[in-house]
Amino acid sequence: MHPLIIQFDLHHRLFNNVLDGFTDEETNRRLSGYTHINHVKYLAGHLLNSQYGLAQIAGFSPEVKWDDHFAVMGQSEARDGVNYPHIDEIIKEWNNLYQPVREKLTMLDDHQLSESPPIPFDKVSESNGQLWAFITHHQAYHIGQIGIIRRAFGKEPMSYQ
Repeated sequence: MHPLIIQFDLHHRLFNNVLDGFTDEETNRRLSGYTHINHVKYLAGHLLNSQYGLAQIAGFSPEVKWDDHFAVMGQSEARDGVNYPHIDEIIKEWNNLYQPVREKLTMLDDHQLSESPPIPFDKVSESNGQLWAFITHHQAYHIGQIGIIRRAFGKEPMSYQ
């Protein structure tokens, strides 16, 4: 099995695990006194938005939901007092993408992985394969951030199971 598929599966599980037990209200709150740190809702939506990038690599043209809130490539930022979608909607969208995107990603060949990535991702990668690796790193980074916030909110550590 391709290592990037293994990571894709891992991040799917960890995304769900790191968000487990958060209320919608909690996901809208920043850590007290740390207004420069993103809130969980923004991080989860931003992760979803990057998942759309993987869907594009896989050959889909997904409807990018809530792009005005969660756009990638520095085109958005966490805001307070904004009517964000419910955290359950974000999680549901992530989970709905998982199986069809995974199936198509497993079918990509070396030629497809060497093709130029979709715009705006061409700013960070020269090929679809490089973009996939970049997004994988990006997801791990933000899942880790949510994990730290999770502990700061007094929750149990994220499960890896």
